[in-house]
Formats: sequence, structure tokens, C-alpha cells
Amino acid sequence: MKITQRKERILMTAVIMLLLSILLMIIIIPGVYTKTLPNEYNSGAVIGISLAILVRLLLIIWYTLKIKKIRSATEKRKTGYIVVGILILLFAVMYLDGAIAFLDHKRILYVSYLMYTSIFCDLIASILTFVALFAKSQK
Repeated sequence: MKITQRKERILMTAVIMLLLSILLMIIIIPGVYTKTLPNEYNSGAVIGISLAILVRLLLIIWYTLKIKKIRSATEKRKTGYIVVGILILLFAVMYLDGAIAFLDHKRILYVSYLMYTSIFCDLIASILTFVALFAKSQK
């Protein structure tokens, strides 16, 4: 039976956190689209959230490629961990702006809370990425 490596487990947990973040973003789309602007639909916010989902999906692809390299023992460089960890932090800060903006909408206050939860998931994924950078491989 193959023992999963520590880095692999940490990165899989980060993937799960990013997937949870994406799920929370998908949940808030209907409320943002229909209830933020009076008498019209807010397609700009939906486009922004869709781009945030797309970026997180690209990061998940990076994680899966990294996990495959760990399994085949061909992983050599560590700079990818730093770049992705910083990118996730950067996107979380950008998404924080939207969460603060939606605090003013009293009818859809749940959107802001779900956005904060999504940001928290991103921060956990970023921290796990930095932890995986320093984790030792099993031999």
C-alpha cells in the first residue's frame, strides 16, 4: 500500500479549500445578479465573480500538476509554491473589496458573509501552500 506524502496531503487540503471557495462563489451569483441594482440586473458583478472562479480553477489545475509531480518524484523547483501562495493572497485581498462593498446591501447581507467565508478559505489554501513549501518529502 502506497503511503501518501505529506506535501501531497497538504496540497489536496488546499485544493479542497479552493473548491469550497468556488462553491461559495457560485452560491452568491443569483443574489448578486438580481438584487444588487434596483430594476436591473448586475452583470458586471457576475462577470467579476466568474473571472474569480476561473482563476481559482486554473490554480486547482496547477495544484493537480504539482501533486502528479510529487507522486512521480520529479519535483525539483520550489518557486511555484511561492508564486501560487502569493497569487491566492492577492486574489483574496481583491475579493475582500467586493465583500466590503456588499455590506451596504441590507437585503442581501448573506452575500457579504459568504464572500468573507470564501476569502477565509482562500487564506487557508495560501497558508497550506506555504506550509507545503517547507514540508519534507518521505522516502
